[in-house]
Amino acid sequence: MIMKKEVVISLLAGLVLGKAGETIFGSDTARKAYTRAASGAYIAKDAIMEEVEKIQAGAMDIATDARAQADRYQARKDAEYAAGAGTEDEVAERAEGLTDLDTDVVEA
Repeated sequence: MIMKKEVVISLLAGLVLGKAGETIFGSDTARKAYTRAASGAYIAKDAIMEEVEKIQAGAMDIATDARAQADRYQARKDAEYAAGAGTEDEVAERAEGLTDLDTDVVEA
């Protein structure tokens, strides 16, 4: 089987660069530098994850408050309907134009 000249050159270049990379990346000084860099990356990751957890907790509080507000609004509309406020279609038509959602916020 005849190999093309380019394939042979690429193979030899890969071997040379691989051996040079092994020598460069295998030194104690380089190993220490990589260890410090990886350590810094882990420290940064931990700090970022702490902030992400804080943001997620805040978002959950907001979502819980919003759900409670929506439930109170729906309960009020259900009570109006049950008290004879009209047919379900009439109540739905009026509800479409309403903007008077409860504005009280649950205190955390």
